[in-house]
Amino acid sequence: MTKSILFLSGSLRAESLNTRLTAIAARTLPTAYEPDFFDLSDIPPYNADHDGEHAPASVVELRRRIHNAAGVFWATPEYNYAVPGVVKNVIDWASRPIFPQNCLVGKPMNAAVATISATNGVRSLSELKRMWNTSGGLSAPLPDCVITLAPTKFIDEGGIESLEPLSLKMITLAVACLVRLCDSNASEALVENWHSYVAALSS
Repeated sequence: MTKSILFLSGSLRAESLNTRLTAIAARTLPTAYEPDFFDLSDIPPYNADHDGEHAPASVVELRRRIHNAAGVFWATPEYNYAVPGVVKNVIDWASRPIFPQNCLVGKPMNAAVATISATNGVRSLSELKRMWNTSGGLSAPLPDCVITLAPTKFIDEGGIESLEPLSLKMITLAVACLVRLCDSNASEALVENWHSYVAALSS
């Protein structure tokens, strides 16, 4: 049975480098996996008054896609030394309801950053992984994949957009690390731990 990896971009810009990066990353998936893409443009700012039975259709669909995916791969820029608001907003929606279990619990994730900067990017990456983990998810710890000076790293190969060899090697490795995490039993252990935590709070 084919598994899916959900690809999300932390930038809403039409010609976003990170959205383009998700397309390249998706092509490196092994044959046992298929890519799934979700556009975050219609996800509204989180408002608890509009959650639960009143949750917007776009949020319900996002949660369903995360739940059904074997793992999630993010490509996101770094804004002001942090993740963009759209990324934080998605995690706020996806991490609710916190109890008894949200769609992030046990969900493997890895991420990459494409940045126009020569130095920035790793802070966005580490913040995203921290938020994912504290929401119950499971992010791949290594390696960090930050593509600096990104506009110079995209190349054309026979009419198909790709990356220069070193950057392509790094994004391929990042996807492979996520797949390896999806194929392990690490998620099952984390879900069991979460259930034990909820049970302890309820006793």
